[in-house]
Amino acid sequence: MTGEVGDVYLLHFTSPYRHARHYRGWSLDAATRIEEHRRGQGARLMKVIKDAGIGFVVAKIEPGTRARERQLKQRGASRDCPVCMAARVIAALAAGKPTSRRMELAA
Repeated sequence: MTGEVGDVYLLHFTSPYRHARHYRGWSLDAATRIEEHRRGQGARLMKVIKDAGIGFVVAKIEPGTRARERQLKQRGASRDCPVCMAARVIAALAAGKPTSRRMELAA
């Protein structure tokens, strides 16, 4: 394990693959690593996603160590995914529901 600080990144799939909607990784060079993922190289899941014709967007990149990557993986990606959060807010607004406790109290 390394305490070296690199980038922890979160990829959001344009369509789910079975149960998977995200991939989180760590790299000292996130741009190069993400391009490898676009080519279906590196992580097995990313090859499967490419072969299935599923794309992805880079949802988040933050500085961190491998330990931070592990911590975030245990927590679950949808909680931390800006794309998923925006979709939840839009769905709630469309349904006429408050999107947060703060909005509920203001209504």
